[in-house]
Amino acid sequence: MNKPRHRYTEKSTVNSRQLALRILTDFDRDPGNLDRIIDKGLANVHLDHRDRRFVFEMVYGVIRRRMTLDHAMDQYVTEKIKDDTLKRILRIGIYQLIYMQKVPDHAAVNETVKLTRVDSRTEHFSGIVNAVMRSLINNKKTITLPDPQRDLVERLSVEFSHPRWMIERWLKKVGLSKTKKLLSFNNERPEIFLRRKLRDISRQQFESDVRTISEPAAGYLNLYYKLKKTLLPESIRMIQQGMCVVQAPSSGWVVALLDVKKGEHLLDMCSAPGGKTALISELAGDTGTVVACELRKARLMSVVEMVRRMDLNNVYPLVCDGVNLPFMGAFDKVLLDAPCSGTGVLHRHPEARWVKNPEDIEKLAGAQSRLLHSAASVVAPGGILVYSTCSLEPEENELQVEAFLRSHPDFVLDRNPDVIPDKFIDDNGYLRINPYEHGMDGMFGARLRRLEQ
Repeated sequence: MNKPRHRYTEKSTVNSRQLALRILTDFDRDPGNLDRIIDKGLANVHLDHRDRRFVFEMVYGVIRRRMTLDHAMDQYVTEKIKDDTLKRILRIGIYQLIYMQKVPDHAAVNETVKLTRVDSRTEHFSGIVNAVMRSLINNKKTITLPDPQRDLVERLSVEFSHPRWMIERWLKKVGLSKTKKLLSFNNERPEIFLRRKLRDISRQQFESDVRTISEPAAGYLNLYYKLKKTLLPESIRMIQQGMCVVQAPSSGWVVALLDVKKGEHLLDMCSAPGGKTALISELAGDTGTVVACELRKARLMSVVEMVRRMDLNNVYPLVCDGVNLPFMGAFDKVLLDAPCSGTGVLHRHPEARWVKNPEDIEKLAGAQSRLLHSAASVVAPGGILVYSTCSLEPEENELQVEAFLRSHPDFVLDRNPDVIPDKFIDDNGYLRINPYEHGMDGMFGARLRRLEQ
């Protein structure tokens, strides 16, 4: 197993482990968006960048590998553990032993045992934690996995730490080989990409400024760069100066579907966190306009902050319900990057595998259908509607588009812009980027054109 790298110093990481435990506790009590929970947990806490990275690595890793960690825990504990805090402490300890190569075994044991002594209510767990972790070390960190001949889904679920229902869906849809590739991809530490700003800085100058931390990556208009180092966005000067944003290349290909021209008037219906909005804004230029909508003000503020930081003057943020758009006129082009299950980006959001359930896909499909119907009402004759998700599920993707076209005969599936590589276009003419085929964030997109009246 590939272990995340973190240069260990005993003095600097003890508080980091306490913070990780606190954040994991908050997540278990109120599961939700992990980034927001971490931000809340780190608020008003002074940590240097190395310790912040350690917290992120620990929290994301424990949640990503939770089912595997619990399976290991069950093998090395004589009685079933009922105390949730003890479970979390053991997950932290076992994760360090199995996955964190740079943390010496003795330090992992000592520091995890110390976690039990932070609170008087958990002091009596120190012996159990010490015994379990030393037993794991003495057994060469061996974990006996379920027999795939008896229950293949259980084996994959434990080995790759995914819920059974997801694995069963994917096995039925894409088969064993692609499912295993997808599961493995979802457990990798996600690569971080920068998207260069189109104006105010030349490509040559930008590449010179970021050459020590990034390297060019394939993407729309050659705007993308992969970070070579593990850095937090707030530590990257070019982001703070508005010269780039964090954005994966898959998202850029969704914007490419729009084929934005200078001077066009566009609507981004579900615009947060703002990366696609910013790129659309730059492509439309000063003579174009972009209305950026979000249902909740808190989410819209992330768009506002990005637009302000990048000095984009043609974006008009608006809090509104996408199902009931407050517009009388029509837009040249509309992007509906719809709320979805996010099964194409589980490597970036590992918490989703534990938060989502099969019923959510059905509910989301209903919401997506209503949003698509609303979007259609504000597309000008001859205009373009791009529907996209970061889901791998047919109910949210091609089945959604097919149902929309049946109920909206004034729309047709349009020819995709030539700039999009053929490898990303499937046999039905949809943008389809799959982690198990392309090693990238999963993304689906459809370019729909409204017929002239």
